[in-house]
Amino acid sequence: MDKFTSSISDFLISKTLKDTYTETNIENPEHRRKVAYLEAWVSIIGNIVLAIIKFIMGILVNSISLIADAVHTASDVLTSLVVIIGFKLAALPADEEHPHGHGRIEFIATLVISLLLIAVGIKFGFDSYKRLIANTPVAGSYFVVVVMLFAGLFKEWMSRFSIDLGQRISSSTLIADAWHHRTDAIASVLVAIAILASKFGYYWVDAVLGFVVSALIVWTGIEIFRESCSKIIGEYDEEQVKRVNQLALAIPGVIAVHDTSVHDYGANKVVSLHIEVDQGLSVVKAHAIADVVEVSINQYLYTTSTTVHVDWVDNEAQN
Repeated sequence: MDKFTSSISDFLISKTLKDTYTETNIENPEHRRKVAYLEAWVSIIGNIVLAIIKFIMGILVNSISLIADAVHTASDVLTSLVVIIGFKLAALPADEEHPHGHGRIEFIATLVISLLLIAVGIKFGFDSYKRLIANTPVAGSYFVVVVMLFAGLFKEWMSRFSIDLGQRISSSTLIADAWHHRTDAIASVLVAIAILASKFGYYWVDAVLGFVVSALIVWTGIEIFRESCSKIIGEYDEEQVKRVNQLALAIPGVIAVHDTSVHDYGANKVVSLHIEVDQGLSVVKAHAIADVVEVSINQYLYTTSTTVHVDWVDNEAQN
């Protein structure tokens, strides 16, 4: 991620979330939720401001395309509201029916955004097909071209901002919202290219590029949808399992680790593993080691439950 976007993210996080932010609690559920809210509100404000600018400029230059795009930009607030609602519901406390909390609602929010993304891509392709058949020029002045290019750059920055925050808190929901921003950025630039191409008689450029972008958007939406479904049904996270094993093996007295599982509930995790200790250790000492392993894992992951099973083995025979 570029330094400019990261520096803005650092500034906004330090100023707005200073009560929950430290270098060691980036995975804290409360902090993750506030980072998601920050991304959503920046997106909402950015889209509203951009929509107002497009609408006013459209009125001033009597541009139907700018006015229509202003309405489309304003409608993008919907995906940011999905982010807010998703994280709000995911933060609901555990209950009898959901003993590990409601964190996976975050993945459902990602699913919703991915479906919106796919719908946008399909509409993009359908509109491109109609323009190709009609073979009519895309109306617009050079001023409209400048406004659309500016809008594209601004939406690309919003996309990078969302990706940066999403990567910081490992949130597929924010990444999905970022891709929604990116599709708008691409669409704005395509409109500018289409206007310029139309002035030279290349009416087909808009439609052909639209097909390419449509395919990209639909493919991205399907990938995000697939990843979200995988997480909902309990995707195996090799990196987290590897890290949990490393933490356990670093504890004195732990000979080996096996049958490790990490269940992802958004901000919270449920961990279980088996540690092997020397058969000469007493039950009290073995369980004391297990307690240390549990504490170490809980410091790395925000868990609702960590279960450490103890297996006594003949250490000399293994050597």
